[in-house]
Amino acid sequence: MSLVAFFSIFFVGMQSQNVHAASQYGITRKYTTPKATQGTWYYRETDKFSSDKKTIHTLKITTHTADKNKLYVPSQKFFKKNVYNVSSKKRNAFIKKVMKKNIYAAYNFKKGFNVNNWVNLAGDGVYYIPVTRTVKGKKVKALKIATGADQHASAYAFKTKALAKAAK
Repeated sequence: MSLVAFFSIFFVGMQSQNVHAASQYGITRKYTTPKATQGTWYYRETDKFSSDKKTIHTLKITTHTADKNKLYVPSQKFFKKNVYNVSSKKRNAFIKKVMKKNIYAAYNFKKGFNVNNWVNLAGDGVYYIPVTRTVKGKKVKALKIATGADQHASAYAFKTKALAKAAK
């Protein structure tokens, strides 16, 4: 068997596995994060409920992941048929199966994006929104990490640890 034939069979097999996963979980396609949000970001939790406001955390956003969570666009048609309009027993079985996978729903939001559980029955997930912040009198690019219906800022992330430390 030639190398080309081997790779052809290999890739066709891989595609059928991806199609099966897509049909099994309702995946339309991989979600692509906005370029302005991609990269390694550093932040401190700054909201009033944070108990540790000194530790600097790292967040890595790649083309198709946020904090190592794989991001996909869900099929609304699939969810209506297989999740929302079924018995709670069937829905719970589906949720249990999905929880074993590392898949999250992602949607465009303003200039950033929103990440939520694959089966979202309540809650607004986490928003990642590129913004500009002033740190030590200079305007710098930042990433607003927000939650809730009103996109309440939990933290602002920066491209360097020094900026994250200096930001208030």
